Amino acid sequence: MYSIGIFAQNITVTGLVTDTKNEPLIGVTLRVVGEAEKGTITDFDGKYILPNIPPNAKIEVSYVGMEKQVIDVKGRTSIHIILNEDAELLEEVVVVAYGVQKKVSVTGAISTVSTADLRVSTSPSLANALSGRIAGLTSMQRVGGQPGVDDATMYLRGASTINGTNPLILIDGVPRDNIRTLDIHEVESVSVLKDASATAVFGVRGANGVLIITTKRGEEGKPELSVNVTQSYSKLTREPDMPGSVEYMNLRNEAMINDGFEPQFTPDIIEKFQNPLKGLDPNDPDYESKAALRRWMYPDNNWYRMLIKRWSPQTTINTNMSGGTDKVSYFMNVGYLHQGGNMNTLSKDILKYDPSFKLDRYSFRSNIDYKVTKWMNAYLNLGTYIEKVNMPNPGVMYGGDRNWLVRDMIYQAQTILPISPGPSTIPGFGVPADRPLDPTYLNVGHYADRSPIMIMNWYGYNLDTRSNLNSSFGLDFDLGAITKGLSLKGMISYDAYGNNMTRGNMFQTDYQAFVDPNTDELTFSVHELKQDNFSMSYSEGSRYNINVQGQLLYNRTFGEHTIGGMLRAERDYWDSGGAQIPFNVLGFAGRATYDYASRYFAEVNFGYNGSEQFAPGKRFGFFPALSAGWAISNEAFLVDNPIVTFLKIRASYGKVGNDKMGSARFLYLDDITVGEGFSGSLAAGKGINEGLLGNKMLTWETADKYNLGLDFSITKDITGKLELFRENRSQILLTRQSIPSWQGTPVGNIPKVNMGEIVNKGYEIELGYNKQVNSDLFINVKGQVSYNRNKRIVMDEVPRDETYAYQYRSTGYPLGQNWGYLIDWNQDGGYWTEETLADPNRVTYDFGTPGPGDFVYKDLNNDGVINDKDQAPIGVGNIPRYSYGASLSAQWKGFDAYIFFQGLAKFNSTLAAQGTREYIIRGTYFPYHKKAWTKERWENGEEITYPALHTQESTNHRANSFFVFDRDLLRLKNFEIGYTLPANSLKILGISNLRLFVNGQNVFTWSPKFRPGHLDPENDDSIGYPQTSIFSFGTNIKF
Repeated sequence: MYSIGIFAQNITVTGLVTDTKNEPLIGVTLRVVGEAEKGTITDFDGKYILPNIPPNAKIEVSYVGMEKQVIDVKGRTSIHIILNEDAELLEEVVVVAYGVQKKVSVTGAISTVSTADLRVSTSPSLANALSGRIAGLTSMQRVGGQPGVDDATMYLRGASTINGTNPLILIDGVPRDNIRTLDIHEVESVSVLKDASATAVFGVRGANGVLIITTKRGEEGKPELSVNVTQSYSKLTREPDMPGSVEYMNLRNEAMINDGFEPQFTPDIIEKFQNPLKGLDPNDPDYESKAALRRWMYPDNNWYRMLIKRWSPQTTINTNMSGGTDKVSYFMNVGYLHQGGNMNTLSKDILKYDPSFKLDRYSFRSNIDYKVTKWMNAYLNLGTYIEKVNMPNPGVMYGGDRNWLVRDMIYQAQTILPISPGPSTIPGFGVPADRPLDPTYLNVGHYADRSPIMIMNWYGYNLDTRSNLNSSFGLDFDLGAITKGLSLKGMISYDAYGNNMTRGNMFQTDYQAFVDPNTDELTFSVHELKQDNFSMSYSEGSRYNINVQGQLLYNRTFGEHTIGGMLRAERDYWDSGGAQIPFNVLGFAGRATYDYASRYFAEVNFGYNGSEQFAPGKRFGFFPALSAGWAISNEAFLVDNPIVTFLKIRASYGKVGNDKMGSARFLYLDDITVGEGFSGSLAAGKGINEGLLGNKMLTWETADKYNLGLDFSITKDITGKLELFRENRSQILLTRQSIPSWQGTPVGNIPKVNMGEIVNKGYEIELGYNKQVNSDLFINVKGQVSYNRNKRIVMDEVPRDETYAYQYRSTGYPLGQNWGYLIDWNQDGGYWTEETLADPNRVTYDFGTPGPGDFVYKDLNNDGVINDKDQAPIGVGNIPRYSYGASLSAQWKGFDAYIFFQGLAKFNSTLAAQGTREYIIRGTYFPYHKKAWTKERWENGEEITYPALHTQESTNHRANSFFVFDRDLLRLKNFEIGYTLPANSLKILGISNLRLFVNGQNVFTWSPKFRPGHLDPENDDSIGYPQTSIFSFGTNIKF
């Protein structure tokens, strides 16, 4: 009995809690299982005391970022507890502005995507690879897929300004803009900072949000070599379904009849194109040559397909090595990318030069970390690339404008007539025998066309060689010897950019062909005589950037209280070379954080920044932000809940700024030029030209941002996040509209003012599901949807008089709002008929007289006249209100699969080129023109997809609701299927891992409301370089 009584007495347990590196852990929670009132936390040295507990008690030990443990006391009075990092929580460390935080303590709106999600993208541009993967970030490839020119337009939580909307981009802590050229294989993660508490430290550059890109670093361990090889082939996502010659002539005749003309093409002429070999004798010894000539004279050409290459190759090779010791760690990456263009250029053997669209990029990165002493670490980051972007020469016909050349080439391919003779190898007609017959101007029935084949091949070539060096060196000091938790960091970076342009200029004679379909006579003549020659030109440019930053940090735990702080200074210097004036930014920032028992969090951030864009006295601004959070799941009443394993609410408010003013500098100064021969100025002629007047009161835009967030996890398998946000953007830079013209200053000279106001609000939802079903099967599902809606509040717009149906065109409406006439679909299906046109009480049009089959517009102000006063808002603007994405990945034994959908919704735009102006270039027709309004079609109740065709501009071609297209899209953005070979079978080759895969990008696109089905709805218009689908196969090898 005595011995039993002694054993049952309570004991005191003391000890130390450390991590696997034997570093003491401060603030670890220890609690006796079953006795919630008995518990403690470790002190500054990681020590603890648990008095008066049963000798057979169990102690639960927990610490953020570490695996929870339950310790059996077993009568021991001293226990050294070692906690391991929780592998599931490694990703819970979140990259924030100039540092990292544990996810549980983050109070701002931050989303992150890792390299695992990005690696499936075969896009040469990282910006395009981000599309649909991050809540709140809308990345659109509006300009198409031209090699080396496929930049993305990015909106973070929509748009809140009429000036620059792209977010600030930091790569390894340095402001940089070369995201397009960053190799995906060297990226560790991308964090997006969205609310004011996350971006206030960036001050005048934080209003549009911030992308923080972190590159990979080495870790202690033996060297690991990885090789990734991908071979891809691309094709256009969509191609125009152009009409053939006979179909074209019938549609053109239909338009001629509608306009009161005789049909342009007689049945005999149509017959010649339908049966070009009719009348030829197959037994004629010259039959083949005559047949070839007849087919060329009466063709059925699809110029778009003649221009486009069906498949184009793309090759990616990437090698990286990482490893390290307890002193030095390293990561190195070498990459090569070749992207071929999708245009069918002639070979270099024929032309003696290469005009093809293509990109070759060589990249290198080296990140080295060195532990100099116990209290000092150093690092050196080097990143560089050289890329060569080749394309046809825009210098001969387009004044060097690359975009104009591409647009004209695509334009001509869609508008040149299918009845126009195309390239041929038929000799004669004065054309040099050593090159194909490809006249610049081809003439059929006195109608001239410019050949896109000629534009692409015969003007020469343009080669841009772009180079870049990003370098940064930093030192981190642990000042724990002064006081625990204190550290100091410093970094200096130097970035250099260069661009060399080599241009081969080809000048040669243009030819013109004429086929008389009535006589079958072909004449071929010189259209414009030039001296055939080839010349070279060369130009170069460079710029550099120096960034210097230093910051003092403090983080320390006192019992259940953890405090943190940061003070930093930064100087940015940009020199663009030449005669341009360097650009300087100076900034100071700070952060203070408080954490009580990993339950209650508070944070204060501020930025104090200066920009030389503004007048002295207006250059510096203070941008504060406050935020708080409550981790409800760490409260005693929820801490052991098996269902809700994590729950936190947070809120923030703050001010940030935007100093983006486009390319203009020093708008507070008058734009004065001394010289002669001025025009379009206040005082034309010799002397002093006063252009844009300055405004010394100019300053940055200000964004007041509000954010409410909820983070949760259910049974550790389901995670989620909800964000509600609102932004009031004020002091937006604009040109005043309310100043009357009679005051004498031209509109272009009126000084800019800070006057505009825009409100933007919305929400974001993120959901994820991770499940290790069994030892062989793992499933991951993720999805996100973002919504934003902006409204212009103040634009200094002069209201129209009360006779207008809508007195404002911008105030009260979203950015990119379309305006036009509303079609009255209730009146005969929206089209005029002979009967309704004969009604003497019908409305009249100020801009022409409608005919049968033309659109009926609504008379919104009921004055009996359709004019500008009847225009109404159409759609919701050209910035997507919804952006979403969803992925599913699975691993089963050696197999893995990944599928990712991306979508955009609630945005539209006017298609003002081909497809809306069917009368241009003697008729440009697409599939929906085939069911244009005709009297017979209307009377028979047939489907009508277009108003009556015309040969010239009609009342149909005013901006109206028919030509504002919904551009909602859902895209199968990526899929990948892979297989990893068994490791045992590879050891003999020295390979630790070998994976084979097939991959697709932009595989399918669904856009049922987008009527021009021949276009990709993400493109801004019909004449940009097209979007591409990419199909790949490759291997990942690790040694």
